[in-house]
Amino acid sequence: MSTLHPYQDRKRLKWMGFYLSEHTAQIDRNFLKSDSDEIEEKREMSEQEVSLVIEKALIKDKSVTVQTNQLVDYHYSPDILGKIQGYNEEGLFIEKNFVAYDKIKHIEMTQHRNWFDVE
Repeated sequence: MSTLHPYQDRKRLKWMGFYLSEHTAQIDRNFLKSDSDEIEEKREMSEQEVSLVIEKALIKDKSVTVQTNQLVDYHYSPDILGKIQGYNEEGLFIEKNFVAYDKIKHIEMTQHRNWFDVE
C-alpha cells in the first residue's frame, strides 16, 4: 500500500514566475517608450519626390520606410516599414497599415529584413 503525501504549497516559488513576467513586461514598456522618444525628424519631401520613390518601390518590389507628419505628444510616431501592398486615390497600403498621401512627410526605399536576419 502506498501512502498519499499531503500537498506542500510552494509558497514563494510560485510567485517567482509572476514576478518575472511583471518585470519583463515593465522592461518592454520602458524599451518601447525610450525608442519612441528617440525618433528623429526627417526632411519633408515634395509630392514629386514622394511619387518618384513610390513608383520606384513598386517597380522594383522593394520595401519602404514612411515617416508621417503626425505628432504624438510632440514626438514623431515610429516609421511605418514594409512593402507596398496596394494603393488607391487616397493613399498607400503598406503591409497592414494605410497611409494617406497627404500624411507622408518622408519616404525612402529600404532593404527588406526577414525575422531571421541577424544584425
